Amino acid sequence: MVVIELRFPVGRYHATPWGKNVNEGIPEWPPSPFRLARALLDARHRRRPDWPEDRLLPILRLLASEVRFQVPRALFAHTRSWLNANQPDPSDRQKVFDAFVTLDSQSRVLMGFRGELAPEARKDLDDLLG
Repeated sequence: MVVIELRFPVGRYHATPWGKNVNEGIPEWPPSPFRLARALLDARHRRRPDWPEDRLLPILRLLASEVRFQVPRALFAHTRSWLNANQPDPSDRQKVFDAFVTLDSQSRVLMGFRGELAPEARKDLDDLLG
């Protein structure tokens, strides 16, 4: 099993679940493996553009496997803002929700994935998570 630890030093996590609109005011909790996979793919493109395309495949396959979570106590919250709709009438505003999860800044989320990674792939995962 490969376990990834996520920390939230500010004590908040802002994310909208896949398939939901931001104005539904529903935060994603716990963080989805799909979101982590997209973040790792982005990190690979930004920080390791010289890596061959298939180098990330073992990690992505792992993230597509069964996942188990250990999550800390968390609360759902949101802010409501009435933002200008970029119309000539300054009173023409739209209500916008910013949903998030609050948790203790020392807490952590553990994501455990069934399966193993070869030592080279584990090193790549550590590099991208860093």
